[in-house]
Amino acid sequence: MPDVDSVAASASSDLIRKAMDVLKRYPLCDRCLGRMFALLGRGWSNRERGDALKRVILMSLHARIREGDKDAVEMLRELAPSIGEQARQLYEEIVGEDLKPYKCYICGSMLEEWIRRAGEKASKMLLENDARDFLVAAKLGADIREREDEIKRRFGLIYAESIGSEIKREVSKIIQSETGLKPNFVNPDAVVVVYVPGGDVEIQLMPLLLRGIYWKTARRISQSYWVTRQGVKRYPLSVEEAMKPLQSLYLSEDLVLHASGREDADARMLGSGRPFVVELKKPRRRRVDTRDAEEQVKRFTRGMVQVVFMGEGYRRDVVDLKSEHQRKTKLYKALVVTDKEISEDELRGLEKFFTNREISQRTPRRVRHRRPDVIRERIVFEVRARKIASNVFEALIKAEGGLYIKELISGDEGDTSPSFSEFLGARALCVELDVVEVSMPKAWSKPR
Repeated sequence: MPDVDSVAASASSDLIRKAMDVLKRYPLCDRCLGRMFALLGRGWSNRERGDALKRVILMSLHARIREGDKDAVEMLRELAPSIGEQARQLYEEIVGEDLKPYKCYICGSMLEEWIRRAGEKASKMLLENDARDFLVAAKLGADIREREDEIKRRFGLIYAESIGSEIKREVSKIIQSETGLKPNFVNPDAVVVVYVPGGDVEIQLMPLLLRGIYWKTARRISQSYWVTRQGVKRYPLSVEEAMKPLQSLYLSEDLVLHASGREDADARMLGSGRPFVVELKKPRRRRVDTRDAEEQVKRFTRGMVQVVFMGEGYRRDVVDLKSEHQRKTKLYKALVVTDKEISEDELRGLEKFFTNREISQRTPRRVRHRRPDVIRERIVFEVRARKIASNVFEALIKAEGGLYIKELISGDEGDTSPSFSEFLGARALCVELDVVEVSMPKAWSKPR
């Protein structure tokens, strides 16, 4: 069994020797020296590590000097300027000269000040911007990074950490102490970017995502803000515009609407409503009662667009919306007019024919200028028809998402087959369309 005392003595002497070798060549502040051994020990800051190493080195040299070792005096003379203030009293007593400490090779003895400055400035900015949590990032100058790497390589310092890691951790500690805020490593309200050298700070406000459901109770309302090439609004209102009051509430620079599919501008969105995520860019206020937001949207649109917010969302919610909607089941209500009289028997036949019927549909002519021209296969699960007049009927159509319902009815000159027109042997047109039900992603089932 190895002798515990000899192992401890060997380990400590190796550590002291390594630290002395580093300081002989490079003057380092407490933080930068301690960082070279950051993975050793627990519960200490790098400043405490560096201070401890310097004091142990000085104690070791002082013991040798007291024992009459003249080489130790010369070593003190050589190391003291690189050690700094810890060596002042011993140096001046033994050497008899004023100590003139060197500046730290890595940070110019400014790291402590940079961390303090960044922490205090970031704390103030986070509170001013109503952040509820944060994450710290460090942006390092190439010179500092290269000087640090040079020392690590030269001395094989396997227990070191990077200056960037230290800055992020220490600035985060100051922010927590000053503001009571906690770091968030997954979805922070703000990212604090610390620039080194200098300690300057930039706050990057992360988007605020709100999950919700919207209803559109009037026609000629598009989902997205739509302007023609001539700079004229295509429709008097859009669902995206309806969200504009949120910008004032959240002091946001801009917003983007993400929805699970879209209905035509002349189609209403009724029934279950359509799930969406509204992304507020750089919001400077986050603590808002969403009931106020809902009321302002309703008031702004005179009730034509109504929303309910389900809580805050994540980027993955947007991905879920975009990926899920195409194949989800949707329910539509269509008012159909034909160019000949349609009997009840024909409507019952229509219902039977379009039960679990696969439809081949080319991208409709009306949207081909802005959508890829492809042929897609979709299923119509069920149709229920109710006669209103001799050539007018209402149809409830349950189908896969991504199926164009107007073209299912008209046939789009043969580009959609089979179609209502094809089956009935008559020209059929959808004159009114409502979306009645859209399948909800799991995250929308209850508020977070």
